[in-house]
Amino acid sequence: MKLIQTLQLLFALVISISINAQTAKGIVTYKVTRQIDKESKTTKMLETYYGSEFIKSTETIADEFEFKLIFNTESAIFYMKDKLYSDKHAANFAKNMIGHFGRIEQQKTYFITENLEEDFGKFLVKRPYQNWTLHEETKMIDNYLCFKATTFYTVTNPKGKVFIHNFTAWYAPQLPYKYGPIGYGNLPGLIMELQAKGFTYGVSKIEFVKDDDKSFKMPKLKNKKLITGEELERLAAIDEEKRRRN
Repeated sequence: MKLIQTLQLLFALVISISINAQTAKGIVTYKVTRQIDKESKTTKMLETYYGSEFIKSTETIADEFEFKLIFNTESAIFYMKDKLYSDKHAANFAKNMIGHFGRIEQQKTYFITENLEEDFGKFLVKRPYQNWTLHEETKMIDNYLCFKATTFYTVTNPKGKVFIHNFTAWYAPQLPYKYGPIGYGNLPGLIMELQAKGFTYGVSKIEFVKDDDKSFKMPKLKNKKLITGEELERLAAIDEEKRRRN
């Protein structure tokens, strides 16, 4: 931790110069790669159901995905660019496998996701940021010195089995924007790379926008009811109980 603090102090001057040279508005383009564990039980089950060629297509189709992070000093919007894909079915399947479920707005202390495909309603869901562990490990990404941070969340299935989902972020203090892909953020710099089991998001382009550029506009989320993650889980449980009764 002492090394991290020392390096971040050294970067303070660089950051201040960077802020003066750049603006606080920009567009970050992310690409994603899929990594399928061909030996896992889940992959083999999916291959049995869908076929090995289709599963392979869900890996290669990710090369066609493109994501944008539009940000200013107050917030950011992360979204997938609309386009036609070579295999629409594989693309829809792959979107779920890379943690993409719609547009996401990031604020300073929380982020909001669009949950627009629930059978029991369409909502905007307010969620707290992840708790990160900062590490001393560093690496260079596109000429930016990036620091490592890790986090995780757990999911318990109906049988009580707990699944742990681990994430590793590489953030750049030289880019003092606390944003990142699919709602991950609140680190001391822009997330240049986000790694998880089965997929990796990486920055492919950063464009800064002048403050007086009137063509720059922040996208907006759908105008839906705003609820918390706990409320969404409660509604989902009620819906599941209704399904069982029917």
